[in-house]
Amino acid sequence: MTSSNAVEPVPAALRVRELMTTGLLSHAIAVLCDLGVPDLLETPRAHVEIAKEVDGHPEGLLSFLRAACAAGVLAEPTPRTFELTELGQVLRADHPNSMKAMCSLTCREEFNRTWSNSIHTARTGEPSFSLPYGTSFFEYMGSNPEFATLFDRAMSSSAAVDNLLAGPDLSGVGHIVDIGGGRGTMLAALLRRHPDLRGTLVDLPHVAGNALRTLTEAGVADRVTIAPGSFFDPVPEGADVYLLSRVIGNWNDEDSLRILRSTRAAMRADSELVVVGQMPSENDRTHYPRQLDLYMFALLGARLRSYEEYQELFAQVNLTITDWWNFPDSESVLRARLS
Repeated sequence: MTSSNAVEPVPAALRVRELMTTGLLSHAIAVLCDLGVPDLLETPRAHVEIAKEVDGHPEGLLSFLRAACAAGVLAEPTPRTFELTELGQVLRADHPNSMKAMCSLTCREEFNRTWSNSIHTARTGEPSFSLPYGTSFFEYMGSNPEFATLFDRAMSSSAAVDNLLAGPDLSGVGHIVDIGGGRGTMLAALLRRHPDLRGTLVDLPHVAGNALRTLTEAGVADRVTIAPGSFFDPVPEGADVYLLSRVIGNWNDEDSLRILRSTRAAMRADSELVVVGQMPSENDRTHYPRQLDLYMFALLGARLRSYEEYQELFAQVNLTITDWWNFPDSESVLRARLS
């Protein structure tokens, strides 16, 4: 006899239906972030108050708020009154680990159109971003300042600074070159940690131009040289450490090897290479690394690599991994030297 309190298993069709509509929850969260709703919820607010504050329609907004409740970032303690959950705090712009910019970025039209054409990737192995836009992702970003600004802000706000600082000990290092350093978030953190360290930031002109503000606000601009350029071209020679953060994971093997060869050519015999990026492993607790792997391939034709795959890649350019710091579900850190 079955107890009346027994929980009925969820039918397969219903579970699949839930899976197929999960993306709607991410879009609801992105809409609320774009409207600034999480920043208003220091205390519970009625949906009509929220709508008035963000110039939204009360009934139109209500479904988005309840979808965010289903996602676990909001709660509805009383009917039509909403508050941020502990999970939802990271959606606030002032949170130290804010995900607001990242949420806004990943639900942009550019990404939606990529996914709507993603069967092209499954059939051909080519990125599907170029189908609707007629150009590669990074070329598009170079011609679209508004999108590039949001992308750079999202990358800076989600940079794995703590992972890098918890990784290799750079005490005593004199000069570090941050290749593809974006707005300078990682380099600024390293220079603040090590007062005697000098840095050079290399990135494309439209990106590197935004780094001075980050470096100035961190109080380290006087110890940094900004060198506009591409990591496919020769990079400044003779530094103690070369940093590639969120670079190799954005490119296929052929292009990654080009970047590594360019970097290796600049290294002294005693220089070190530090790589920061997602490296799926058996220690991961969530599906995020595998989801990101799919995301990167459809968008860029790039695949996240495991530690073993990095070993194989580095061996092709005579680099040997000497240390590895694995951070589950987050970005790991590799240290390498010339073989």
